[in-house]
Amino acid sequence: MTYTLADLPMLAGLEEERLRGLAALARHRRYPSGQVLCTEGDPAGELIVLLAGRVKAGRVSAEGREVVLAVEAAPVAFDKTALLVDGSHRATRTAVTAVEVAYLPRAAVLELVGGDPSVAARLLRTLAATVRDLDERLTDAAVRDVPARVASWLARRCADGGSADGRVPLHAGQAGLGAEIGATRVSVNRALRSLARRGVIELAPGEVVVLDRRALARLAGR
Repeated sequence: MTYTLADLPMLAGLEEERLRGLAALARHRRYPSGQVLCTEGDPAGELIVLLAGRVKAGRVSAEGREVVLAVEAAPVAFDKTALLVDGSHRATRTAVTAVEVAYLPRAAVLELVGGDPSVAARLLRTLAATVRDLDERLTDAAVRDVPARVASWLARRCADGGSADGRVPLHAGQAGLGAEIGATRVSVNRALRSLARRGVIELAPGEVVVLDRRALARLAGR
């Protein structure tokens, strides 16, 4: 599914005329799976908006191992904080499917945020949600074992706009889930199968179906 700028949370409710003006300034591109959209450390001179497809955010550790921070689906804008402070991209983002993106000039985004309190308020809410998610992930990694981390990850996905029938896609597979929560694919697979045996979830190709959200929340410590 392809979205428009109006579907981006920070731009929701913006007048149609202003949206058309932003769209006219944007560069639109389509890329295949595997394309790098931005590289960690490069200047964030534009707001990259994902309109279709999925992208993974990753960093390379000192040992040369890729650490997957997240797999994000459209519609979403990347590195908003870096754009606001004239900084650099905090992660390398790579398409995991075919994608469509729009590049909005930094000056146009800053003018919009500075001139429209409603846009600024929505931007603050999205940044607060990002900080909350990061805090929860750090807590998971520090105090929870792998089964609890897997349960917590699934519970967050259900809470953050999961489908009504409990389907949670594994966009980067079990290995990608493991990279996000700091665990091996084998340990993630073991945890998922344990949850399935207990009737909490059901495993399906490319996704997990949550059958008992209350039990999942208890196992996640929520």
